[in-house]
Amino acid sequence: MKMFTPKYPLIQKIFSKVQCYTIVFLLTPGIFVFQMTVVFPHLATTLDASIPKQVAHICLATFCFINVVGNMIFSILIDSTVKRPNKEGTFCEYCRMLRPAKSWHCRQCNVCILKRDHHCTFIARCVGLYNQRYFILFLGHVMVSMIYATYYNYYYVSAKFEDHGWIVSAFRIINPLLRFIIPEPMSIKDMYVVYLFMNVGLIVWSGCLFIYHLRNVVMGVTAYEAKYSELMNSTNWRANLISVFGTKWYLAILWPLADSPLPDYVKWE
Repeated sequence: MKMFTPKYPLIQKIFSKVQCYTIVFLLTPGIFVFQMTVVFPHLATTLDASIPKQVAHICLATFCFINVVGNMIFSILIDSTVKRPNKEGTFCEYCRMLRPAKSWHCRQCNVCILKRDHHCTFIARCVGLYNQRYFILFLGHVMVSMIYATYYNYYYVSAKFEDHGWIVSAFRIINPLLRFIIPEPMSIKDMYVVYLFMNVGLIVWSGCLFIYHLRNVVMGVTAYEAKYSELMNSTNWRANLISVFGTKWYLAILWPLADSPLPDYVKWE
């Protein structure tokens, strides 16, 4: 019997892993460290913030960081692969076994995934039954954290320039040709403006993905099924949400370590 061998270039696997580790170990902690060691002390001094306000800011920033990193790590570590053949379902030509409904084979991971939503290159793993909760909450907390950070970064960048000079810097970054008209040399202040742009970009990126995937959850479909409008049904939206975020969803959205088990009717393995 002929076996099917999925082809996935090694260079793509390496790039996916490097991208994942960069986000986990460099980008996310780097943003938090910059906020807490550069932006926060400067604003606390400039705005003469009181001790209670500083403590509140530190607590909120730490809460955002824990939720972003926690949900990101769990979405990477938690496995949603089909561990054993099912008694009924669709037949996978690659794994040569029956798999539960809504389970699909991923050519990148080379395994069948329970309730496969999609393969995410940013976390180098498929999003499926058991890690979908963490992936969506990761996007949601990134969006909230970036909105929170951008609010303070705006005042931080404004304090570095005089008379709204950061706006001129922003135009020079967007259109390099303006450097011939505005001869002022580049400085470290321009990098702060780039950082502010990065914050806004992350808000748009995470916000769009969060809204898209949350809508699919409410409608009871995966990313693949979302292509077919006739499969969408928001009538059982509450049950659809519980099937992803668990029976204690109200704790899951606040704390990545919260125990929020899935209801029995979605445990297909």
